[in-house]
Amino acid sequence: MLLPLTVGRKLCKIAVLAATLAMFGSAHASSLPLKGETLNVGLSPVPPFVQIDGQFTDLEGIDVDIIRDLQRRTGFSIKNNRFRIMSFGELLSLGEQGFMDISAAAISLNADRAQLFDQSPASFRSHSVIVVPSGSSIAHTNDLIGKTIAAEEGTDATDIVSEDLAHKIKISHELSTFMTFYSVVTGKSDALITEAPMAMGAVNNWAKGRLKIAYHIKGSENDIGIMFKKGTKASKILCETFQQMRDDGTIAKIVHKYLPDYQFPEDLQPKEHKLASAQ
Repeated sequence: MLLPLTVGRKLCKIAVLAATLAMFGSAHASSLPLKGETLNVGLSPVPPFVQIDGQFTDLEGIDVDIIRDLQRRTGFSIKNNRFRIMSFGELLSLGEQGFMDISAAAISLNADRAQLFDQSPASFRSHSVIVVPSGSSIAHTNDLIGKTIAAEEGTDATDIVSEDLAHKIKISHELSTFMTFYSVVTGKSDALITEAPMAMGAVNNWAKGRLKIAYHIKGSENDIGIMFKKGTKASKILCETFQQMRDDGTIAKIVHKYLPDYQFPEDLQPKEHKLASAQ
């Protein structure tokens, strides 16, 4: 049976539209290389990289926003639709054993961890500081001899001080970053060594007047990033996507959302900024 010309044209248009939508859907799916993948994501609270509100109902922070953007760009699902929150020591332990696909908590990038994880490109460069009670006389790393230093579980003395100083201090292991600060506030510990952004966040807010930054440790610069499960296809894609986010300025926007005054080192700048500087 022959259809009227107008009906035939309409059907043709519908067929073209359907084919276009199918092609769009296929292209969209191919642009989400981890669609259908379910990943285990672990976090440990370390403001401003991982922050939890007072009701433990919402998460935000530099690392959290980066992970959410990675999810948006690659299409993976988070196991049980929730982040797993744990201590820093537990996070690294589970990650090293391969139970976590993504581990984040302002984690320093280094050669030892590169043997256990696929490390993201650096999102941030920080340095360490010594935090003490506001009335403390500690003013230098040498003043830590014989003192008790608060540190998260899983931290060895050599992780925070030089080997020659490590055997001259005591470590008080705490469950979280917040508890290391609280240990110093309450007098349980004499000091803590932490990254400058975390220290400034505490000293300028809830611990104002009770804690102070005693010393900026020279030569303590280190890069911070996210740990991915070692040797998986998903980790390779996540690392590549992370680099794209750094190149296109997404990482810089996220960092400046929480640390507006932070100045990126030249080698961590977005690609557009590097090209402009080179011209």
